[in-house]
Amino acid sequence: MRRSRHARLVVILAGLGVALPSAAAPDLPKTIGKLAPIERFALPNGLEVAVVRSDAPVASVQLWYHAGSKDEPSDRRGVAHMFEHLLFKGSERVRADAHTQSINLLGGFVNAATDEDATHYANTLPAEHVDYAIRLEADRMRGLLLRKPVIDSEREVIKGELRQQAGSPFAMGLLRCLSVAYTKHPYAWTASGDAKQLDATTAEDLKKYYDAYYQPNNALLVVVGNVPVAAVKASAEKWFGAIPKAAAPPRPSAAAVEPEATARRRQVVEPGQVGLTMVGWHVPAARHKDTYALQLASIVLGAGDGSRIKQRLKTPELRDPKDPKSRRALALEAGVDAILREEPGMLIALGAYLDPAQAEPVEAAILDEVAKLAARGPTADELRKAKHQIQSAFAFSLDTAQGLGQAIGRSWILTGDPSAFVRDADELERVSAAEVQRVVKQHLSADRAVIVVVPPKAR
Repeated sequence: MRRSRHARLVVILAGLGVALPSAAAPDLPKTIGKLAPIERFALPNGLEVAVVRSDAPVASVQLWYHAGSKDEPSDRRGVAHMFEHLLFKGSERVRADAHTQSINLLGGFVNAATDEDATHYANTLPAEHVDYAIRLEADRMRGLLLRKPVIDSEREVIKGELRQQAGSPFAMGLLRCLSVAYTKHPYAWTASGDAKQLDATTAEDLKKYYDAYYQPNNALLVVVGNVPVAAVKASAEKWFGAIPKAAAPPRPSAAAVEPEATARRRQVVEPGQVGLTMVGWHVPAARHKDTYALQLASIVLGAGDGSRIKQRLKTPELRDPKDPKSRRALALEAGVDAILREEPGMLIALGAYLDPAQAEPVEAAILDEVAKLAARGPTADELRKAKHQIQSAFAFSLDTAQGLGQAIGRSWILTGDPSAFVRDADELERVSAAEVQRVVKQHLSADRAVIVVVPPKAR
């Protein structure tokens, strides 16, 4: 049901990125141009609501909670993830699993996801049943039943997911990189959780988190579909209106500001199934103006087979002029991803290999390619391809009611403005090669890098 941020990195690093052909600057994606206005209002209890009217007969009803793994107690990692599961397991008025089953019977489907900044729940169903979906979400906002047998069962489900994650060298490498990169901030761990801490989590722990964060003044209701705004407002007032406003929830990360990197840090950790060299840099929060240029830099450096680091690490070269059989690549796979978050995130470059002797050359090659981009900036062709790639992916993501709803919710979480994402395509198009060069020089210098080396296990 969930796709964490590390999964997005794993996909890119698995070699699935596609470099688009050179093209003239595209117009603002047609999907964005056709968007109806995002209508916004708030209830007296603090619940915010965003509505987009569309002609599609399908609607997406989503409830976004400003509650992610960075809001968990440091000794109860996985609490946020637990609620992604528990909210489907019964409330005072809805029996366990009936939420999912009833939406399915109406011809729809449900989804949910937890990450470092948020947890959200999505219902996609025929537009005439929007009121029903809103009623279900309102019911479990404050009516969830925290029963020990259910808690125990869902805890084991999550621990099973953690065991699957442990089988991914890329996911485990990312976890190690984050734990080294963040010395104070809770971004040091992901939303997946920790098995030992989940075992120690009690019903009382869960109730404390639920009462703090699952409140109307900590949520955004998003509705996208062929439904009048007045009807959504009436439903929201009917089902959510009686829920009282709560105190502002605690924000542990506010007291855990990550100190600015002033020197390179490098750690060699325990061996893994595959050798990994990860070079990361702290980057500004998603609302910062530099994030547009940093996203483009990450694509120029490592998204798609034509990107600089992929080319450098994956192109076979003759290692010994006297031995024709010594032609090989530095790495099996490589890539770069900009992980943008509500608070300062990371840009991470990676190379994967099997020979321990390749660790230092891979590290040197990554740092060298970043330094070259800082020295001369991207070519016009590279910049055009990167913009085209982001804009195309952006337009496709808005092609469904669920995708548009997620863009609205994510925009609210990252910037506080549900409509901020509409300006992204224009802002990206304005970025110049000189601006990309500047942000790489400013944020991705070698003396600010965090380097984590996972040696390959002996074979």
